[in-house]
This record gives sequence, structure tokens and C-alpha cells, in this order.
Amino acid sequence: MNILFIGDIFGKSGRRAIKNELPKLIKQNNIDCVIANAENTTHGRSLSIKHYNELKSAGVEYFTFGNHTWHLEEVLDILKNPNVVRPLNLDPNIKESKYGNGSITFKVKNKTIRLTNLLGNTVECHKMQTNPFPLFAQFLKVNKPTDIHIVDLHTETTSEKNAFFLTFASKVNAILGTHTHVQSADEKIYKDTAYITDVGMTGGSLGVIGAEPETILDMFMGKAERFRLAPSKSKYQFNAVLLQFDDKTNKPLAIKRIYIYELQ
Repeated sequence: MNILFIGDIFGKSGRRAIKNELPKLIKQNNIDCVIANAENTTHGRSLSIKHYNELKSAGVEYFTFGNHTWHLEEVLDILKNPNVVRPLNLDPNIKESKYGNGSITFKVKNKTIRLTNLLGNTVECHKMQTNPFPLFAQFLKVNKPTDIHIVDLHTETTSEKNAFFLTFASKVNAILGTHTHVQSADEKIYKDTAYITDVGMTGGSLGVIGAEPETILDMFMGKAERFRLAPSKSKYQFNAVLLQFDDKTNKPLAIKRIYIYELQ
């Protein structure tokens, strides 16, 4: 089985990358299932109903999210869909935890696949999240194993992603880091778990992690205290990983980075 997981889709450039590149990749690689992190799709923050439908039409079948999930109110309607997963480890006392699911299961080629989304401790999310380590350990204890279990760990530091991987290697089939928007070159399979620290970002290639650079550069130069997160309008990059699983054992056979630049 071949599963494509697309890194954080960022703004209009990212949506254009999906429209242009995804159908070709599906055909070229015999993709059985497409998953994408979509928390930055609409102007860099959250996902609108319009863009949700646009991505589905282009071939995205399942969606994960992150710290920018709730920037748009209409996302609450999107979270009702069975192909959408928001972070699992929300504080149960906050209203956001009442909407959507943090882990879903679905069938592909007679295989049951579980998709789980988690927020790390080191990502800024207004303290909406609980510690993903003990929560996920408990989650695995009370839920029956599926044929394939893929985790999107959305967090800031590479150290937290590495620690999570070492904690849960052998317990799930793939752990894929998102959020930092820079694709890492450390893909590996260890204890039958495929891993990469960050899948990367699908959006403007000449911005600062996908954003227009002007206000960000002013902040780094000491000319401003804050920056404005506006999606870059530059030529796109398409970042993803292609996961191949053995049809008999369900173990990962390969994890391959995909990095496509739009011609400048």
C-alpha cells in the first residue's frame, strides 16, 4: 500500500501546488490514500469550507490540523466530517475539545487505517493542549490496534519529535512531524515505525517558512517587535513523504521524501 502524506499546505501557493502536482503524483506512484496537514491552507490560518472542497477535488482524502485549527469559525463545520482529524490532546475543559475527533479510522483496500493528530508541548497554542506523551500512551492502551496507524505530531522542536518517536517506535506504523515547515533529511524506519522529523511545507518557496518576508525581516533586524503571518506569493514548493507498507505484514517498507519546486 502506498500512502502520500503532504506537509503543511500554506496559502494560495500551497493550494496551487496541490492542484498542479497532486494528480500527477497519484498516477505516477500508484497512491492508494492521500493525507494532508491543512491547518495553514486559508491565508495561512485554518481551513475554509471553500478550500476544503477545493483540496478534496484535487485528490486530498484525509486532513490533519494543528495550532491554527480554530482561527476560522467555519472550521467547526469542517471538523464534523469523518475524514478530518484535529489534535487529540486538547484540554477537555475547553470548548474546542467538543468539536471533531482527534483520531479516526477508515478503510483502504480492506485495511483499517487509524490517523491520529497530536499537538506537542513546545508549540504555542494558548495552553489548549495537554501533554501528548502520557495521553497517547493511555490512548494506545484503550484502543484496539489497527492494520496501520499514522501519527501527525504537530510541534515546534526537533528534540520533542525525536523523543516522541523513540517513545512510541514499534507501537505505531508511522510518526510524521509537522509545523516547522522545513523538510528534514532524517527519514528512517526503526522498530517497524517510519519516521521523519518534519515533512515540510507546501507553499511559497521564497518566503520565510512560507510567509511573506518583509515584516518578519523587520522583527529579526530589531525594527519591529512582531511580524505579520501573510502567505508568500512566490513560486511554490511541494513537500510530502511517500509511505509504502507491506500488504501482508502492514510493516513500513519505505519512506521517501518528495520535494518539488515550481519552475522559477
